[in-house]
Amino acid sequence: MTTTVASAYTGLRGSVRRRPVGWLCGVLCVLGLALLALEFAPAIRVFPGPAVLAFLLLLFTLGIGVAILGRVRPFRAPPRGWAWSGVAWGATAATGCAIVANGGLQGIWFKAAGIDFGSRWGAALTAPLNEELLKVSGVALIALGARQLVRGPLDGFFLGAFTGLGFQVMENWTYAMNSILSGGGVNADNDVLQSFVTRVGLTGLGSHWAMTAVAGTGVGILLAHSGRPVRRRIVPAALCLLTAMTMHWLFDSPLLGSAGGVAGKVAVNFLVAVGFYVVLRRRARRRARAFLLSPESPFSIELLTRRSRTRALRRVPPARRPAAALRAARHLAVVEEYAAGTYRPPGSVGTLDGERRANE
Repeated sequence: MTTTVASAYTGLRGSVRRRPVGWLCGVLCVLGLALLALEFAPAIRVFPGPAVLAFLLLLFTLGIGVAILGRVRPFRAPPRGWAWSGVAWGATAATGCAIVANGGLQGIWFKAAGIDFGSRWGAALTAPLNEELLKVSGVALIALGARQLVRGPLDGFFLGAFTGLGFQVMENWTYAMNSILSGGGVNADNDVLQSFVTRVGLTGLGSHWAMTAVAGTGVGILLAHSGRPVRRRIVPAALCLLTAMTMHWLFDSPLLGSAGGVAGKVAVNFLVAVGFYVVLRRRARRRARAFLLSPESPFSIELLTRRSRTRALRRVPPARRPAAALRAARHLAVVEEYAAGTYRPPGSVGTLDGERRANE
């Protein structure tokens, strides 16, 4: 089992190549990127400098966001291909398709309820439906394409967070371009900077990464590697999606429209996502600790945290550290299976301390 889990953990690229769902994700990402290019090509041609400035600023925030999410993920950072697949879906397929879907649904609200109602409530009634479904569908596709990497709710949370982050960054770029157009292009660079400060500094903490992390938790519940019947997972998975939609509705609603009100809505969304994370993290670490301390475990408790693994590796002779680190990574893959609630015998393998003692 150790070899199987480890190879699944590191072999995402080959898995995507082999699976039709990987090709489907790729095609939809290209389609979304084409829709974005079609929508904003005229603005880019007229304002190439500000467009590049907006892109560089948001690329910087994307790098920071990915690094933070990778660092706070329990046990270890996610596979790069897995994380960036979520980012790519959110930034291309979900965002590009949302532009088309949002325009159509908002038009329905305007026609059905009038211009005043559509102007006030159109975004709050449109984005939670279209955007959350588009983002979470990407989470589900990626999870199905890399089945062994989404073992439970915590993996779904982080895949959703990466997907939402990609959507958030690209949406911020589109807002920056729209701000240039609405300002007449008189002070394009300043419009970009103001949009960046508002969309990143004021609302960034409670935006799409938080919403899709909650929705992604539902995907993790639905695809969990456990013996629980699927029919018993549908309701909690649906509740996660509805929670994400409610967060999005609150974020876009005209209620609490002042600066303080917007900050309050952002704080609510941020705290909801953090609450999900804290609960899921505690459960995962409790399961992992229980397994590592159990008589059936052949592993050291030092696998539990990054710091303890680093200390253990330092005790291994330098010449043996690469092999010890590789073996620890394989062992940690088994521990993560147990942390996700998948209880299978791990087989007989050694520990970091055992590796160190064998080489002394």
